[in-house]
Formats: sequence, C-alpha cells, structure tokens
Amino acid sequence: MKVYIVSEDAVTSAIIKKILAHCSDSFEIIIELPARGGQIKNKIQEFNKLSKHHPVILLTDLDSDTCAPILLNRLIQNKNDKFIFNIAVDEAEAWLMADIEGFASYFKIKITDMPFSHQTKQGGRKPLTEMYFACKSSWYLTNELIKKSKSAEYIRQLTPKPGASKGPEYNSCMLPFIENAWDIENACQNSDSLSRMIARVRKLL
Repeated sequence: MKVYIVSEDAVTSAIIKKILAHCSDSFEIIIELPARGGQIKNKIQEFNKLSKHHPVILLTDLDSDTCAPILLNRLIQNKNDKFIFNIAVDEAEAWLMADIEGFASYFKIKITDMPFSHQTKQGGRKPLTEMYFACKSSWYLTNELIKKSKSAEYIRQLTPKPGASKGPEYNSCMLPFIENAWDIENACQNSDSLSRMIARVRKLL
C-alpha cells in the first residue's frame, strides 16, 4: 500500500516508519512531507485532499492542548477516511519513554527513575492510560531524566546547551533507539494514544 507520511522532525518520521513496519511489511512510502507544528496546522486541508488519492499518515504532538479530540476537531472538519491523523500525548517522546523497561535499559537509567503511566481524561467518558509528566516530555527527557543515566556519552548527546531546546546530538542519539530497540508493544501498555495510531494504520489494510 502506497502512503504519504507527514512528520514534524526526524524523530517523528522515524516513529511513523517504525509503526508502519510494525503493522505490516506492505507499506510503501511515496514521499515524506516534513512540516513543523505551525505548518501542519496551515496545511491540514491540503493533506486531507491529498489523502483522496493515497492515504496520508500524519503524526503531531498534543503540546499545550489538553485534549486530543478537541485539537483534532479544531484543526479539521469533514476528514477523509484515508487521512490518518494522529496526536501523540503529550509529545512523541512520551511514546518512546512509554517503553519503560526498554528505554531504561538502552539509555542506562535505573527503572525506578523512569516516569510512569497514569489514568487521564481526553474528552471521553473512559479514562485513558498515558505517561505522566509534570512538564513537556521532551523537556523532561533532555533536562531531567537523561542526567540520571550511567552513560556520560548519552548525557553529553542529549543535554541541551544554554539557549538550546535539545541536545547537540539529539537525532543521532534517538534514531538508533527508535529503529533498533523501541518495543512498540511494551509502549502501548502505557499509551492509549499510541495504541490508537496503530489501530488506525491497521484499519487501512
């Protein structure tokens, strides 16, 4: 099945590709359509129209919004069935850390120092399971959690320099974890938003 993918950055792109491979080996990516958060919001209707020809699989972050369904309804109406619009709660980094054991082992962090999942409300009656962070998950990862690693190299790669939002080698450090170590099934146990994306992708088949 030929698809377009829309991602905000290299990490988000790698996550989409890993999920596609996890769901089936029959997906073929026509082209990647990179778009920052603001660009995604401006191009939603364009992506929706494009999906009439081939499915478009988009992943964006919930960020400062408090409810994924409300964000989706605000951004698009009359969504085409083949426009697979996915929102990571609260950011894609939360999905990576949702593989709690795998993330801890790979980045040499004690399991007791890892964040945990909890029940939260996302606009529906049924509570959903998502990772808990007191701040944005990407900030927590690079400014708090990675400092607890036993690896000086990971700390150097992921800790932001003054004035930066991410570490100097963020992508080159995170991409191998996503491609080779991230256990999606384990992560799904701690993130219903990830599970929902997988269900949407599988429904295409």
